Amino acid sequence: MRNQGLLILLIFSAVGVGYAQTPTFQSALAHLERIEQAPGSTILGTAFFYKGRRLNSPFSVEIPILELNDPLANRHFKQFRAWTTVGRLTGLASVAYVLFNRTPDQQTRRVIYFGSLIASVGFTMLSNHQVNKAVKRYNALVSAPRVGLMVIPREGNDTIVGVGMVVSLH
Repeated sequence: MRNQGLLILLIFSAVGVGYAQTPTFQSALAHLERIEQAPGSTILGTAFFYKGRRLNSPFSVEIPILELNDPLANRHFKQFRAWTTVGRLTGLASVAYVLFNRTPDQQTRRVIYFGSLIASVGFTMLSNHQVNKAVKRYNALVSAPRVGLMVIPREGNDTIVGVGMVVSLH
């Protein structure tokens, strides 16, 4: 009977290590909630809700995503920031060209204006796609069932062993 108990304990500890990875990871997931996408969001702009509050900017989801500390979600969020920066610099470069070039003709101005507009929309779409991928990964990890093992040493030779599972109902 004792061997069966040890076998069950080993199985649960292997499952717990597979899902929980570290105590820090487990405790970080305990208070994180899903990030919901607001109705009417498009590829050109997405609004999010976190803990019942509307977030004003996609940059607002950075804290829970980075707190989760998942490499894939972090990579998607960093790509979101990079594409957003490139889009802003593209717009800035076209404005600087028009302001500082004293003799641009009308056709050159139109090409620069519409070219920067198209590039800006394209970079916005790319950046929003990346933040949506980061949020999707985040939600998958936060909503996944988690199994964990807790071992608490006590005075003397006593040890408390506990196994638990957290399941999100979203």
